[in-house]
Amino acid sequence: MNRTTRTITVTTLLAVAATLAACTDPEEPPITLPSASPSIATTSTPTPSNDPDTNVQRQAIDAYLGAQRAYLKATETADPDYPGLAAHAAGKAYERLRDGVKSLRDKGLRSRGETKFSPSIVSLEPPKTPTKARIRDCMDTRGSQVYKASGEPYNDTPGGFRLVIADLEIVDNTWKVTGIGIHGVGSCSAQGSSSS
Repeated sequence: MNRTTRTITVTTLLAVAATLAACTDPEEPPITLPSASPSIATTSTPTPSNDPDTNVQRQAIDAYLGAQRAYLKATETADPDYPGLAAHAAGKAYERLRDGVKSLRDKGLRSRGETKFSPSIVSLEPPKTPTKARIRDCMDTRGSQVYKASGEPYNDTPGGFRLVIADLEIVDNTWKVTGIGIHGVGSCSAQGSSSS
């Protein structure tokens, strides 16, 4: 499979970190919300395929990346009503992402910089014609930052590699993120595996 890395300059997950209490799987470690802002560089599979499993995986990953991009775009201006959020997230994930943006806005903060994503499918349910997916990612927020809306610097903690677990479901015939957990800096390595 060919992989292409796309870099999208965007914003922070600081606010969502404050609102993401845990991912939907009770076996996952507790989530510590990041304070540095992420921007998106993504690794995805642009090569067309006739394999239904590959197409489902690509659709789920595209939905996950769409939710991340929408969140980051919303944090650039601290707009909790940014339409991309509802287009790519639903349920608790939507509420948490929106609350994260509201938190930034209420604190007078914005985000900018670059966040890199390397998502992979962990599971698809049911095996035939999946309607649920779990994605694991090692998000790199080292190139992003939070700043004051006035443009002044904000004393933010450094970014790093953060484990992200996202649950997706088909909602209204579209893959959407329905659960998301972002773990603390150092919870995964550059290769995307969980650190001990």
